[in-house]
Amino acid sequence: MSLKRLIYISRVTMPATPHALQRLHALSERSNRQLDITGALGFTGRYFIQCIEGRTDAIDALMLRIQADTRHADVVELFTITAEQRQFDQWSMRYFASHSLDDDVHQVHQAGHRDPERAQWLIDRMTQSLQPGHSLYRR
Repeated sequence: MSLKRLIYISRVTMPATPHALQRLHALSERSNRQLDITGALGFTGRYFIQCIEGRTDAIDALMLRIQADTRHADVVELFTITAEQRQFDQWSMRYFASHSLDDDVHQVHQAGHRDPERAQWLIDRMTQSLQPGHSLYRR
């Protein structure tokens, strides 16, 4: 079965308190599990970066909800592909905070267009952050 993998970044507009971020993660995780969507959500301080994977119809419906969500704005889709395997198959939604990515994500966000090469670089950084032995909440 082929899957859709989509990577986007958006500017955070919600109060980014630890409690608010934990609540967002819990809601995303529960919803994604029901929809058979996997992925990772990163918070950089000013931006969200997210990779979501699943059936095309489920990803398209989720993106409509994300674009209408007032917790963030200026959603930029960086990369969309059809994939045979999930990259984040272990998590319905893994969360990490990495302020070290903020300047890089800011540059990509300001460009405001699809950038598959930069998107893959960011996903590689996200994947590294999610490996055992790496702190998910480093600043």
